[in-house]
Amino acid sequence: MSTAEVLHTATVNSIGGGRILTPRNNYNGWVNPEDLTPMPQCIAQQDQSTWLSTMTKCTGKRCTSHFGVFCTHHQWLTQLSCLSTGFSSDVIKGYLPYCSRSVLAKAQLYLWIRKITGRTWLVDVGDANGLQNLSPASLAEGYAAVSVTYKAPTCLTGSVSALSMEPFQHVMASCGFTSTTQHTGNAARPWEYSESLRSMIALDFETVGYNLTQRSIGYGDYFDKECFCDAFTIDPKKEPCLGPGQLDLTREWLWIIATCGPTSVPDNWTDILKTTEFAYIPTEDWRWPTCVTDMPKQVTELTDQCTTDACGLDSSGYCKVKRAVDRACFCRNINYDSCGGSCQIFETRIDYVKWLHDLCGSVQDWHGLPDNWRKLAAPTHLDMIPWQWTIKPSNEATEKCASNEWKLGSFALVNIATFLAAFLSRRTGIHRIARGFLWHPHPWCWIFTGILIAALQLLANWFNAFLVQKTLGYEHVPVIQLMLFWCSMPRLAWLTILLIGVQPSAAASSLFAEMILQFLSSYYMILTVNYGREHNFYLGGMESVERGRSAKIMYAGALLWLIIIIVAFVQLMRVTRRMKRFTGSGSLDLPKWQRSKQTTSNIAEELMAWLNEHCTWLEEKLAHYWIDKSRALEETPLTSGEGGNYTVYGTLPVKSQNNWVSQKAFAKLYTVTAISMLLLWITQWLFWGGFIGLSSED
Repeated sequence: MSTAEVLHTATVNSIGGGRILTPRNNYNGWVNPEDLTPMPQCIAQQDQSTWLSTMTKCTGKRCTSHFGVFCTHHQWLTQLSCLSTGFSSDVIKGYLPYCSRSVLAKAQLYLWIRKITGRTWLVDVGDANGLQNLSPASLAEGYAAVSVTYKAPTCLTGSVSALSMEPFQHVMASCGFTSTTQHTGNAARPWEYSESLRSMIALDFETVGYNLTQRSIGYGDYFDKECFCDAFTIDPKKEPCLGPGQLDLTREWLWIIATCGPTSVPDNWTDILKTTEFAYIPTEDWRWPTCVTDMPKQVTELTDQCTTDACGLDSSGYCKVKRAVDRACFCRNINYDSCGGSCQIFETRIDYVKWLHDLCGSVQDWHGLPDNWRKLAAPTHLDMIPWQWTIKPSNEATEKCASNEWKLGSFALVNIATFLAAFLSRRTGIHRIARGFLWHPHPWCWIFTGILIAALQLLANWFNAFLVQKTLGYEHVPVIQLMLFWCSMPRLAWLTILLIGVQPSAAASSLFAEMILQFLSSYYMILTVNYGREHNFYLGGMESVERGRSAKIMYAGALLWLIIIIVAFVQLMRVTRRMKRFTGSGSLDLPKWQRSKQTTSNIAEELMAWLNEHCTWLEEKLAHYWIDKSRALEETPLTSGEGGNYTVYGTLPVKSQNNWVSQKAFAKLYTVTAISMLLLWITQWLFWGGFIGLSSED
């Protein structure tokens, strides 16, 4: 069908609700052929011989001008009454099947017959019902622009219909229409009688216009979907686009589905489609796991080897060819063991397993993941341990490891031994303590002793770790790491604070040694807290994890240890500042209005407030105890000359304000230290209890 289009200029009038032909010149029922309505589109697309023969029979040479009895001008004219009779139902019957494919084409034919013959039916009475007043709903399946044929493969547009053997383009033309009625040919002279052919010939025909529905659409060429889908069929046994690669077959079926719906293709049409819905992944959508840097070259090169052309879907469902990775091709050449390194370590392993499962899990006959892949896709109990080394033999163990109860029991025995040592070390000469010894200790003595105690503890840890490393099968155990790790074991060091009243130097030495060991244990405590923060263990990252309860206890113990250390440090700094202020001004206590301003906006401040509130009573009692003790010592005249904290008149000592304040400051220091040591001991039990439960099989 030609696409040359001009505006329609046929002269028609609307009379009595129907459209009738009003020729420019009417010679007693005879009219010029150019005054007739142009041929309908569906007639122009068929064999026109019967149509033209009917018009020729009604056309003759007539005299249109006389001079007296002589004719001065002859002209080929067509008799209207003859046309009305000639275009009978029998003539229209042969053209109706083709013209009925599209409701718009049938309506156009009806209007032509109505203008020429005045008849209100085509072949049978009633067969034109509904054609007088069309609406967009008359096109049951809607319409599409003819330009979508460019999205169909050449093998489809060059094929023929299985039933009618009509070419694709011819069927498309039979169902086509334009936005408005257009002329194709000579709009001013649509008909002409050819004396050489002795027949009427058509010089123009009208296209079917969407304006027949009393609505308008954008300028362009369109086709009736229902018309095309009913007229064009494909024989599955003679599939026009079946070939290597099957991309053209995919394009064909997607085009048919987008145009005619899924019922127009075979039932198993999805089995061999090359679409990016699943089987093919667009290269721009391809995603590697986070461990891609550790993937071998033969794996990363698979994307290039498996890249091909596939169909993506545009907004209308038609094929849009793009480069994509063949999922089945890629998955055939990869499994869990194809990649090592970080691909099998904790979070990157989890991401790798989920990536493999999402990519290949639904691919037929793919079994590239181990049987326990669901456990690998979540943190394991070994992943919950922040350090990579374990005390585990490199070869098969010949003896069964001790149970968790025995491991925790050994800690209890160590603590009981510490408890007994603390009380058995009391000297009987309790009254031999010098009055000023509490307040004027010899620092180099107890500091040196504390360092010595800590060094002996570290030496014992090193020796034990060295023995472990020398054991057959445990050569890989790191000695220094194990030595530092053992520093975090719970010890009853807080009991040594009880010696402050009987052996202050020994208590100070033990506490200083414990401070050194706590400082060394901070390596693993802070490592655990930071590891938990990085992996979201404190915000729900341990839900549904194997041995998750033990892991929660271990990480909670490490976090509480860090909080207590911070709170204790802050409290000790405050006590130290008070003691310095006492030295300079003689005053240690803060006014009440200043203490009331202290807030508890976070955990550390809340613990500090708790200590301030609940330890005041203990501080007062301790201060009174030491003052009373000092007073008793003052009753001995031989010792009254030492120190300067008391003023003596005769034999009665008088307690000064400075002595009371200093005793109270020391009581504060004592309370903070004792409670901190006790709480640290509890948190270390939590840490080690959780660790033992987490690593019980390793």
